[in-house]
Amino acid sequence: MKLNKKVEYALMALKHFSELDHQEGTVQSTVSAKDIAEANHSPAEVTARVLQTLSSHGILKAEYGLHGGYRLVKDLAKVSVYDLVNIIEGSTDLAKCISDKECDLLKKCKIVSPVENLNKKVQNFYKSISVEEVFHV
Repeated sequence: MKLNKKVEYALMALKHFSELDHQEGTVQSTVSAKDIAEANHSPAEVTARVLQTLSSHGILKAEYGLHGGYRLVKDLAKVSVYDLVNIIEGSTDLAKCISDKECDLLKKCKIVSPVENLNKKVQNFYKSISVEEVFHV
């Protein structure tokens, strides 16, 4: 139950934007994917794809042109960890059998129901924590 690297890079980027937003007297400016990657020591290509994904889901806004980049447009208090993981990974399911009903063991498996129950509890936990809370714990 680890966060994958793309989710980690998304959190790094969102933390970067969050810190920019909380600096007094600053006007929210755009930040390039390259700058985010350099600031967080993350791979530029993967960081750029993560930022594009966050932009396509309305968390960031991409601005094009000479001084283009990304800026935060969604309140991170309204983005749950569940939302973020689903945006980046496409799923928060703990086991493949929950979403992929083609498992060879499914008909004989005795833990499908307990795993589904655990999955619901973990998802509810992820839904209860905002990305902003993660940064300020």
